[in-house]
Amino acid sequence: MSIYKLYVVLVFYPVLVYSKEVVNLNKICDILSENSNRRCYIKENLASLVHSPNQLAFSSVTNTLYFGFDSGQGEYLPAVYNIDTKKLTVLRGVKDAFAMASDTNEVYFGGSYGIYRYSPILKSLKRLGVSNLDIWWIQVKSKIYFIKFPSLRLYYYENRKIKPVPQLRNTTINQFVFDSDDNIFFINGTGLFGVKNDSTDIIFIKNNPRFHCIAVDISGHVHLCSDDGVYVIGKMLQKVKKIYNINGVLGMTFDKDNNLIYSDSHDIIRLRPLSSHEY
Repeated sequence: MSIYKLYVVLVFYPVLVYSKEVVNLNKICDILSENSNRRCYIKENLASLVHSPNQLAFSSVTNTLYFGFDSGQGEYLPAVYNIDTKKLTVLRGVKDAFAMASDTNEVYFGGSYGIYRYSPILKSLKRLGVSNLDIWWIQVKSKIYFIKFPSLRLYYYENRKIKPVPQLRNTTINQFVFDSDDNIFFINGTGLFGVKNDSTDIIFIKNNPRFHCIAVDISGHVHLCSDDGVYVIGKMLQKVKKIYNINGVLGMTFDKDNNLIYSDSHDIIRLRPLSSHEY
């Protein structure tokens, strides 16, 4: 990984310290959602880090969370946290697991050495046969889509070849996701944008607050994080509204029950909802 890349993502340097489970047993409400139902959530601390990662992935097949941490030698190692056993391990064989994404049965890692495909069920790992790739961000939606570093341009991988996404060929993209209708939503230094799956037009959606991470839940709803909270994009009007008042979120994913898992500067936390009789 280049020195310049490490400088750009300084805030994202994750150094693994320890893993723990902290559940608020007295059932005091840690967070109230900002939407109309005002649901109560408690924070479950999954792992504590010196500097947390900004890219997380979850495998519903094995109920495991994946994230990368700085090895201290300029590469990111993939950590695997099993929700059922509370066990945290390091996945061997991946060199530089900076970016990651989960498909139905597989997990993908990207970094300075290209793209790796891992099967949690078969415990098999394979590096895809494309050289000269430095991966900043990766998503899987029938094809493998990724952002190359340092250009921050969007490409996809198919039949051992990489090709640019035509409608976004000349667009700088920091992070992107597909919603349940295969529309693309992406963020960069100027704001939040969308591209419908049957169009080449880039639609400007919002530039305030400034969004710096994006994720899609298991229902296909797009979520965003900013300095002051977590937001969701409405399916019909594409209205962006705040749903959690959480400061300092760096990265997000969702577990098999669609609970939000997020990282901040020190911890990886899962929000667990409480029913009215539990608090």
